[in-house]
Parts: sequence; C-alpha cells; structure tokens
Amino acid sequence: MADRQFLLLSATEPDRGGLVAELTGFIAECGCNVDDSRVVVLGGHAGLMVLVSGTPAALERLVGGLDALRARTGIRAAPRRVAARQTPAGERSSRVDIQATALDHEGIIHALADAVRRHGGNILELESATEAAPMSGEPLLTLRMSVWAPESADEAEVLWRELEQVAEEQGVELAVRRAATSGEPPAAVGAERRRGSRRTG
Repeated sequence: MADRQFLLLSATEPDRGGLVAELTGFIAECGCNVDDSRVVVLGGHAGLMVLVSGTPAALERLVGGLDALRARTGIRAAPRRVAARQTPAGERSSRVDIQATALDHEGIIHALADAVRRHGGNILELESATEAAPMSGEPLLTLRMSVWAPESADEAEVLWRELEQVAEEQGVELAVRRAATSGEPPAAVGAERRRGSRRTG
C-alpha cells in the first residue's frame, strides 16, 4: 500500500438527494477509496469534501473523469493533491472541544478563532448555527469547535485564560473540555465559563 497517494475533492452544489451516492459511486468506479469525508448543507447548498486514496493510476483515472462526472450528474468537483498527514504521537491528548452559546452578534466566531490562532492552537472542526432563543425569540448562536491545543502546558493554560476573557467580553457561555481518549471520560480544562447574555442598547 506504500504506493497509494491522496487527493482532496471538494464541491458545492444546490442540495438534492443522491449527491453523496453519485460522488462516492464515481470514486469507487475509478478504483479509489474514501478515507475521510465531510458533508454540510448551508443556505440550501451542499458542501462536500472527500479525502480519496488510490494508486497513482487510479487517481489519474479519477481526475480524468471529472468532466464526465459533471456532465452526468452536475457535480463540479475540484481536485487537489495532498500528502497523507500522520497524527504525531501524543497529539491526541491535546485535542479539546469548545462549546459556546450567546445571543448572536457580529464578531463572536472571529474572537474565539483569533484567540486560538494567537496562542498556537489549530481548529480542526467548527460548527455553528443560529436559531430563535426560547421566550425572547432573539437570535441565539451555538458553536462547537475541536482544537489541537499548544504542546506546552503553559501555552495551553494561556489559551484557556484568553478564551475565558473572550467569553467575558463577548457575553458567551463557554465550556472547554479535553476530548476523551479511548476508555476515559472527557475532562474539564480550566474553569467552565457561564456568562449572562451581553446587554445591548
């Protein structure tokens, strides 16, 4: 399997039934494998990202067949060659999950993401949604991030304190927990923040 290479396919199309089946069927026809994938629907459009592996010849067939895939299904998939990324030993233990809730206003996601960036963290996954808050009906933001924390314990602690400060400034209810490894429960990292909604006006 040493000769296997990797390709990232991405596509954004109006959402409809069958998109994933059509794309993965094409990948299988080319003799390639889906190693990892993400699908999300936002604003009526489906975003698909698929990490594909295969022999050099199989990947060439896949890339060469993308125009035919578009003609047949309408899926416009963009290919990008990537190297296989191995997770360094010990990095699993530094993965943390961040959950945040707040009355929605401009800049919340940027403030949290920028704090992670400034202190050496790396965002692996980010999901957010806005819905009407119970009772008041005001827009309520919920957010979840998975982050690789800095390797240094001191740097990680600085990041947690910075996130707590951002939560204070932005009126965010914030919980930060270390992602569980096999056989152990998630552990709290730093203090869990519970902040009231930011006042406006």
